[in-house]
Amino acid sequence: MPNPASTTLPNRASTTDLGESVHDNVTCLDWQKTEPSGTYTWDQALAYCDGLTLQGHDDWRLPTRVELTSIVDFTQSPAIDRASFPGAPGGFHKTASDWILTIRQAGAGAGRDFAWAFNVSDGIVSNAYSKATASALRCVRGGGTGEAPTAPAVAPPNQYTVVATGEVQDNYTALIWQQGYSPATMTFAEAGTYCSTLALNGRTWRLPSIRELATLVDEAQVAPAINRTMFPNTQYGSRSNNWYWGSHASRSNAQAAWALNFDDGFTGFNAGASGAWNYWTAAWTKCVR
Repeated sequence: MPNPASTTLPNRASTTDLGESVHDNVTCLDWQKTEPSGTYTWDQALAYCDGLTLQGHDDWRLPTRVELTSIVDFTQSPAIDRASFPGAPGGFHKTASDWILTIRQAGAGAGRDFAWAFNVSDGIVSNAYSKATASALRCVRGGGTGEAPTAPAVAPPNQYTVVATGEVQDNYTALIWQQGYSPATMTFAEAGTYCSTLALNGRTWRLPSIRELATLVDEAQVAPAINRTMFPNTQYGSRSNNWYWGSHASRSNAQAAWALNFDDGFTGFNAGASGAWNYWTAAWTKCVR
């Protein structure tokens, strides 16, 4: 998972301009350089990308949640690299990832038509964006086709390996994760110290970026949306302190910082009023190396 080029984190974003498209040198995905004007419902967005011919290719598609995560830059506003995507607008952008509770028509998804969408104005991802609501899009190609948009996500085979006591490697991103998490919730400032001083197998640990945390989300699960065998007892719950800190403060609110909630994987920064979905005073911490 590429991290924003402006950070000191590993795997920093790198792209190659191909003319009508942009090649991501980290993920090897090709992106539509200039997104279409106008807005599209979810069905219209799927059809638009499926029918697109660009740069000599006709295998374009609407990106998944994790694919769009890879180009949403939480250090900028709008939250996208405008050097790679000149003039890129903010606002909500469609993904091809159907919300699992919409697929199941269960719980909060019963009677709903929600799919994952990103507000590129600030980088927040939402699992509760109506498919019927028209919004922007940017098509992608590469990486295989994966499951159909209306089918539950399927984790890649042999995704995780326990490499040491308390350490789990993601065999696709090569990131090694703390299997557990902090013994208590803590402030954003305390989270960085917790990881930098973590005495786990004599390794050097750090606070993960919000992009990196997003790779742990299992979209086919909810409450918690994560591999429960590899990461047991993961905390979750909206409108609570059950978030996990990311590495950076919000670009649009210096008093707030990014976090991810494994209730089903939505992200945000703690800038809301008491009782709002994006209000919390402390969060859990899971470190990475």
